[in-house]
Amino acid sequence: MQNILKDDAFFTPGQLPVHLFYTDYSESLGFHSHEFTEIAIMLNGSAVYETDFSAETITAGDVVIIPRGGLHRYSKECDVKLINILFHFDQLNIPVHNICRHPGYVALFGIDPEYYREKKYYPKLHLNDDQLAYLRTILLFAFERQKSKCPGHLLAVYGAFMQTIPILLDNFAPDHKARQIPLPEKFRQTLNGMLENYQKELSIAELAKKSGMSISTFTRTFKKALGKSPRQYLLTLRLEAAREFLRNGASVTEAADKAGFRDSNYFTRLFHKHLHSLPKSWKNM
Repeated sequence: MQNILKDDAFFTPGQLPVHLFYTDYSESLGFHSHEFTEIAIMLNGSAVYETDFSAETITAGDVVIIPRGGLHRYSKECDVKLINILFHFDQLNIPVHNICRHPGYVALFGIDPEYYREKKYYPKLHLNDDQLAYLRTILLFAFERQKSKCPGHLLAVYGAFMQTIPILLDNFAPDHKARQIPLPEKFRQTLNGMLENYQKELSIAELAKKSGMSISTFTRTFKKALGKSPRQYLLTLRLEAAREFLRNGASVTEAADKAGFRDSNYFTRLFHKHLHSLPKSWKNM
């Protein structure tokens, strides 16, 4: 029977949506999934990492990223030391609009979990010795602070997470790059244009024309490349930008307008639907 690890076992409502979990034995869990995203970093030893569509041996320095709902387990563990980062990326107060320009962002955090399951592949990468030693130090330090619940432990966890993400982005798996479909140059230019002009009225017909494609071909190519439709991607850009504006002190109305939402009430409904919080509540939190 499949185990499903629930949010409420690891996260406290209204607090940091990041939790560290250290283990030297995971086989007893069997096949399981969870309601959050997980980064598993192998600090030592080896194990067979299995999903419902693959099995491979992972060793020290290997990192696997398991999306929400991803079925997996570990077996044949040998001297394993594993640090897991459990999190909800879309609930974090970070400048995603800035880092989404990094090519590794879409590969590791910007794709819908269903897309990975359809492709029968979850991201994997490998750290060099210096990177592994560095992350081992900061993550285990943060884990001990979290375990003791000493003053400032959430800051330690958040800081360790924030230092981990750039290293992962810079090392996202070469084999994942190979799996990505080749994108025509005009299509790439259109993506860059969406990043630069997300707050403007952008019609799918005009975006398709700039890419030199029909609307149906553009939409199909977009979904294959990013795992979501052009409208979904544009909405993500706007919501992430709005969160950054709120974080920097803008009012709800100002954040909505700067991010390209002409109706603040409509913005509030979308924010709540996709980010599970009202803009004002999120800003105050």
